Amino acid sequence: MQEVPTWEKSRSGAIDTSGVTYFASQVVSLLADRTVRTITEPRESVISSLIVASMSGTENAFAAVMAELKQTRTTLAALADIYIPIVARRMGEAWEDDTLSWVDVSIGVGRLQGLLREIGAAWAADQAGDTGHGTVLLIIPEQEQHTLGPMVAMGQLRRYGISVCLRIAPSLDELRSLMATRSFDGVMISVALQEKLPSVAKTIQFLKNVSPKPTPVIVGGAALSNLEDPALCTGADLSTNDISVALEAMGLKFDAFCVLKRA
Repeated sequence: MQEVPTWEKSRSGAIDTSGVTYFASQVVSLLADRTVRTITEPRESVISSLIVASMSGTENAFAAVMAELKQTRTTLAALADIYIPIVARRMGEAWEDDTLSWVDVSIGVGRLQGLLREIGAAWAADQAGDTGHGTVLLIIPEQEQHTLGPMVAMGQLRRYGISVCLRIAPSLDELRSLMATRSFDGVMISVALQEKLPSVAKTIQFLKNVSPKPTPVIVGGAALSNLEDPALCTGADLSTNDISVALEAMGLKFDAFCVLKRA
């Protein structure tokens, strides 16, 4: 197993993504003004470079990613919505095949999350002058191992001009306070583990009981893949991994120009 570079270690044992943060700022600067184009097939060269960079964390690996992104004219939206999820999935498959350790995968995903945070910060700054296109409460249940999927969703919501209130493993008291003091257009809950569905169902029932107005609750995430109707078994109003479908269910209309501006 590859040793973690010393600059990746902190006293608490957590992954230090300061190196990838510098790389991410370069990526944002490079791609921010790219013309939006539709990607029909992700390029393996970009995927491979991202895997190497996220696993090694070396300067040369990050430089290779920059070269691929520049050559292929990859947009920030494609990087966040397509390539990063593919790379994370490939790492997970490698762990299942015993070709990568759990530590390796965790470090790699941590670097990908660092990249997503920088991209998300760029979009948040870009929307600073907006009048607002809705507000969504995004919940990640307790004991979720990784938050990369919800972070991808949060970036997509921000590109639609949506204000996102993210809460990780919130208590019932915190949720009661949020629902009483904030006016949300909808609640989204990301569920990666099917064994969390019973507790998610209880959370949804609680939200519906304490909400001062009817508020759509939508479930998404990897747990949906093997279930016929996750909404039915959780009490949610809808189950989907399509952000535009979720927003439509909340009654939110978005400005297409706003989305293109952030892509």
